[in-house]
Amino acid sequence: MQFVEAQEYNMFSRIVFDTAPTGHTLRLLSLPDFLDASIGKILKLKQKLASATSAIKSVFGQEDTQKSDKLEKLRERMVKVRDLFRDTESTEFIIVTIPTFMAVSESSRLCASLKKENVPVRRLIVNQVLPPSASDCKFCAMKRKDQTRALDSIRSDPELMTLKTVQAPLFDLEIRGVPALRFMGEMVWK
Repeated sequence: MQFVEAQEYNMFSRIVFDTAPTGHTLRLLSLPDFLDASIGKILKLKQKLASATSAIKSVFGQEDTQKSDKLEKLRERMVKVRDLFRDTESTEFIIVTIPTFMAVSESSRLCASLKKENVPVRRLIVNQVLPPSASDCKFCAMKRKDQTRALDSIRSDPELMTLKTVQAPLFDLEIRGVPALRFMGEMVWK
């Protein structure tokens, strides 16, 4: 929540989180719901036990409500994070994949899961796409043909076909550093 509440982040129009692979990302996105439910159960149990232990408290002293307050504050923050993930005005989850059948299939599964959780998904970036001119060598031509089939499968996939698809080319160098990221960003966000 710090990135939302801290003043220093207001200068950015876009904050990007590069997440782990699909399974880890889905667990991360479900964490606020899990913690909200768990903390809610703990607080209810604590409330039930409070009446049963009131006699003991009078003998040994006052209850420390600070721990309950901290749990409640954590719960409130988790609810804010969950709501932020689902806020279509301020949040967008952009799926990034590569043009292979396995990666496209995984992206389709991710998209379906995100939609089920009401996480806004509107774009798909397909990274490392070979240009049509890459048919100079036999290997490149075969790779390009496989990529074309994978790209076609995106257009017919029920989960992915509605997303705006952006293709990013395969570069001869790894994209590292601010200038390279800025260049890549201009291509992707144009």
